[in-house]
Amino acid sequence: MVLQTFNLSKRYGSQWALKDVCMNVEKGDIYGFVGENGSGKTTIIRLITGLISATEGTFSLFGVDGKSKEILNARKKIGAIVETPSIYLNMTAVDNLKMQLGVLGIRENNQEKIEKVLTFVGLIDLLKSKKIASNFSLGMRQRLGIAMALLSEPEFIILDEPMNGLDPAGIVEIRELILKLNRENGITFLISSHILSELSLVANKYGIISKGKIVREITAKELERECKPSVTIEVENDGGKLFEFLTKIYGDVEQTSLGVKITGETQLNELFANLSSAGFIIKKVNTYVSTIEDFYLSLMGGGKNA
Repeated sequence: MVLQTFNLSKRYGSQWALKDVCMNVEKGDIYGFVGENGSGKTTIIRLITGLISATEGTFSLFGVDGKSKEILNARKKIGAIVETPSIYLNMTAVDNLKMQLGVLGIRENNQEKIEKVLTFVGLIDLLKSKKIASNFSLGMRQRLGIAMALLSEPEFIILDEPMNGLDPAGIVEIRELILKLNRENGITFLISSHILSELSLVANKYGIISKGKIVREITAKELERECKPSVTIEVENDGGKLFEFLTKIYGDVEQTSLGVKITGETQLNELFANLSSAGFIIKKVNTYVSTIEDFYLSLMGGGKNA
């Protein structure tokens, strides 16, 4: 595990910003941390990075307890952008990177490191440029922020709403950069967002948070299954025979309170013909096509239900 939280809680006055949060980020994950604005995503990131302290509970980072003195060494393995990149707008990309190297206490191979990270994030054209950061696009600033996070050669990168405010081209650039860092460098990511559909293009695991509590942790494969189309059939005088019959024909069949549910693409004409030939009398058929947004809204207490 790269990160685990154990009933992590944070209270401001009488208000709980987080309550009993348990989440698990494994090495190699791109963990999508999803929740509405104000749900507690940034609070957790601040706790992990040491910007604030917990009221109750704890966490471990690379197996090191968040309350131990060794946590400072564990944090050296992470890079983070909390809310917005910490960029000096009146400085060039290179000067920002030099400043960050100084903060990190890195004094060796500075030019080589700067060239390497600028190349990786697609900003090598700024190596000799006098253009200051205030004249960068939002996408360029986000990529520069990621370049700054890469200077310490982290094993774990935390990005807080990295797609926020970007145009479609900028979103694609950041998405491809995250995938590249994960696949080529083996970097683990925790990415917060309020847009599940955007995270679904990069994440292999999700933690869904609402009002300071984790609603569900789910893998990408589980989410894909939740969002597949389905057909639920109810027949006269079933007696359990329908489930047995459909199991022999279809791969993903389950008995529910509403009838027998087939998950996946199903040809209705073929299904009805099979049922008729077997002597079943159809009482009710419900078809359902779920989107990622439907699934998210159902967890939040709204939207459609299967």
